[in-house]
Amino acid sequence: MERIQGMKKLLGVVFALFLFCMPLGIEANDVLSYEYIGQLIKIEDAVAYYSLDEDEYVTEAPIDCGKYIAIYSDGTYLDYEIVPKKVQVKVTYNKKGDLEESKYLCLYDGDYSFKLRVLNNGDFESIDDYNGNVEFELEPKNASDDTIEKKRITHPDVEYVYSESGIQIYCDLDQVKPIVLKNVGEYMVSFDVDSRYYESIPFKVTILPKTVQLHLPKYSKYVNEKNPVFENEDYVLSREPGEDVGDYKLSVKSKSKNYRYEIVENAVFSILDRNTENVRMDTSKGSGASDETKAKEKAEVNQSESKVKMGVSDFTLMYVGLLILSMVGLFQIKRMK
Repeated sequence: MERIQGMKKLLGVVFALFLFCMPLGIEANDVLSYEYIGQLIKIEDAVAYYSLDEDEYVTEAPIDCGKYIAIYSDGTYLDYEIVPKKVQVKVTYNKKGDLEESKYLCLYDGDYSFKLRVLNNGDFESIDDYNGNVEFELEPKNASDDTIEKKRITHPDVEYVYSESGIQIYCDLDQVKPIVLKNVGEYMVSFDVDSRYYESIPFKVTILPKTVQLHLPKYSKYVNEKNPVFENEDYVLSREPGEDVGDYKLSVKSKSKNYRYEIVENAVFSILDRNTENVRMDTSKGSGASDETKAKEKAEVNQSESKVKMGVSDFTLMYVGLLILSMVGLFQIKRMK
């Protein structure tokens, strides 16, 4: 115990002298460099160590990279540093890799564990748990420096009919988002792929208007009257010019380029003559009265015929009854004899 306490006192005195002498310009030794090996790097005959990076005194030889001072028992010291282990890594493009982590293959010597990440500017970066003690020297340093045979993504020209839910066009690659188009028109499109690995060839997409069939009511007016309202929120009707009595063809125009309308019923607009319509109504009434008279006369004739038939039927029954009574009387007279 006394020996250990004596050593601590000695180390304290030496370290104090060391800190006191450094500003006075005592000549320092040349800085030595040691490569990280994952083990303690001991300086022969050193009794203490001081970490310049952490600004603290340590009794055990360091392992991690950094700048240190080894202190000897006579008060002299040695500047040295532990530098990262450099590992050469050859980066090559992996054609079979679908996920970001597997798009590149890393070839190197040794048993190391790390992941490769591609930054937004294309630079490669290693992700590891070595805390700066191992430095992976990646070659090439940027994805653009690697000669990659890009995969071509093709799609035939296609034609669709407008849909309220939109048109979605899918790519053969699962990770690629579909192209979404919402309106009628012609488009030259390509898939949003990672340009470092894929090339999407533009293709043409045509979206045609959706056809809607119209079953219109009968539109008409009398001469010199105003036209009815031919417009609603979806389309506008128009007719052939003219104000004379007759039929005029109706046409329709859509308010949206996404729809086209087709009139399949009542495709004409009629202009009527009010006087002609009145005559037709009178004729219709006269014809109705005549028909009613004929019907009444027919009913009377039928009733008369029915009465005649009833009279004939009554006389026939009477004659049959008298004939039967006569026969019964003759039969009774015959029995009495």
